[in-house]
Amino acid sequence: MNTTKIIEKVEIDKFKELVCKCENNIFVGAHAIDHLSNAQRKLFNEDELKKPLLQEAPEAIGLQRNGRYAVFYKRNKYYLKLIIGVNIKRMEIITFINTEGMPNMERLENDG
Repeated sequence: MNTTKIIEKVEIDKFKELVCKCENNIFVGAHAIDHLSNAQRKLFNEDELKKPLLQEAPEAIGLQRNGRYAVFYKRNKYYLKLIIGVNIKRMEIITFINTEGMPNMERLENDG
């Protein structure tokens, strides 16, 4: 079973409320930066990974089968996809990836 499959669209306002509740408890997990070179770690430091969550409106958010959120932020030629785990008042950036596209959330809702 694919646990990372997006099963539900999440409304942006509801996700922003969740971010506000966790604002002082947002962490970047080791997995998010383990695969980066030292040069990449200068570009993708913890503050840079937190910045979209705190300052930008995402294009779309989906809840994965494993309970984590897939959050998509539009960039010039790609989307930044953050995978977010949430526990009681704690938010963790599990990992991130640059991707060319994102799932069609409207189709997802209609497939129910």
